[in-house]
Amino acid sequence: MNDLLKYVLREKMMKMIRNDVLNELGERQSRAGRFRTVIMLVLGLLIVHASPALLGQSGDSGTITGQLVDAQTGDPLIGANVLIDGTLLGASTDLDGLFVVTGVPAGTYTIVVDYVGYAQTRIEAVEVKAGESARLSLAMAPEAIQGDVVVVEARLLENTDASLLKKRQKAAAVSDAISAEEISRSGSSDAADAMSRVTGASVVGGKYVYVRGLGDRYSNTQLNGAELPSADPDKKAVQMDLFPSNLLDNIVTQKTFTPDQPGNFSGGIVNIGTKSFPDGFTLKFSTTSSYNTRSTFSDNILTYPGGDLDWLGMDDGTRDIPDLLADPDITIPNVGEARNNAALAQELDAFSKAFNPVMAPTTRSGPVNQSYAFSVGNNISLFGRPLGYIGSISYSRKFDAYEDGEVGGWQLTGRVSETDSLKDNYRFSDRQGSEEVSWGGLATLAYKPHPGHEISLNYMHSQSGESKSRYLNGILLRDLSPSDTFETRVLGYTERNIRSFQL
Repeated sequence: MNDLLKYVLREKMMKMIRNDVLNELGERQSRAGRFRTVIMLVLGLLIVHASPALLGQSGDSGTITGQLVDAQTGDPLIGANVLIDGTLLGASTDLDGLFVVTGVPAGTYTIVVDYVGYAQTRIEAVEVKAGESARLSLAMAPEAIQGDVVVVEARLLENTDASLLKKRQKAAAVSDAISAEEISRSGSSDAADAMSRVTGASVVGGKYVYVRGLGDRYSNTQLNGAELPSADPDKKAVQMDLFPSNLLDNIVTQKTFTPDQPGNFSGGIVNIGTKSFPDGFTLKFSTTSSYNTRSTFSDNILTYPGGDLDWLGMDDGTRDIPDLLADPDITIPNVGEARNNAALAQELDAFSKAFNPVMAPTTRSGPVNQSYAFSVGNNISLFGRPLGYIGSISYSRKFDAYEDGEVGGWQLTGRVSETDSLKDNYRFSDRQGSEEVSWGGLATLAYKPHPGHEISLNYMHSQSGESKSRYLNGILLRDLSPSDTFETRVLGYTERNIRSFQL
């Protein structure tokens, strides 16, 4: 039997003896109980007197035994390390906090006890005699472990699906969102295209966003939290196709009212978030091409000569109203009056010749639709604090056309109960070609003078120009006979832009 087993057996036996004595004292015991107690006492005395012989070591070595407990609770400490300083001898405590170090040469030693979360304890002048066991009982006091403070600073990303989902979970209002990550993955070219993927929002005319089916009068559009005006004088809704996707960080659609929103909120709010400065240097360039079966490589796209700046989505003055007609109070004679009055005829002729002589469309071939995007940004140090900047620009040019359009108008004559047909007013075949150029630029400068404060300057410009040419021919029964052919040509140009400064 090894020393550890002998020691543990002795300790267990002593516990049994103490428990039996305490349980039976002061009580009336049966004869069998008294006999058992006597036997246990005799065995215990034999073990106690024989323990030096059982635990002793041959030669000039001895043992060190003991128990470790918590000084506050008295609970045994399991797995504590008990080492003899200056030697390789030691042991670990068991489930009861007991330990035995065997084979210790006779002498005087310093015992070192270590346990995680407790102060290291040193016991000096522990004497070990040959063939004997040195008994130790130790109560260890807990020690608070104090480490260094680690501060981690990070900027919350708002252009990923995960970050926006977390933001929606904590929001007080019902909202939906689409991130720059999702916009890039879906191949959306502008904000209107991206909004078509948002639940509860519908895009009308490729540019106007209606939330929950309500009209433009019940929806607001914001840019980085500031309300935007509409570029259309006839509509309240902002034209979302003015915002290229390359400039966007996220689009959040709020569908229920909160007190921090404007009072005219009713249907919903669409908040467009532009890119913020990056954590490090970034340089990105992308290009995309698309094929339109109705226009790409077609030689019959209707167009007309415009200005020199049409490729930038803006007119250079070619389409301006002539100076001769700039006066809003000017009176223009009608054709009937000019037929019988030479002076009026000359005046009307002068007015007509003042306009651009291009009055009919021509044809051209259609190239591949193209778009380009470029951005650069960095985060540098100024006076020991981060200074970030980002610049981004995008450009796209798209063509579209159709040649098989039909336009018709009919009129109901007589009573509904007396007729089963409609009267033709007009029937035209329709051709149309269009070219749309759009570009946008974003410049952001941000400085953090303090970890909790940020000063930023944001400028955004978006420009769009669309040229349309249309040719209709057919019958106009309202004014002409069925054998006559009516022709009309329409040349149109729509220029839109929006600028935003934010500090």
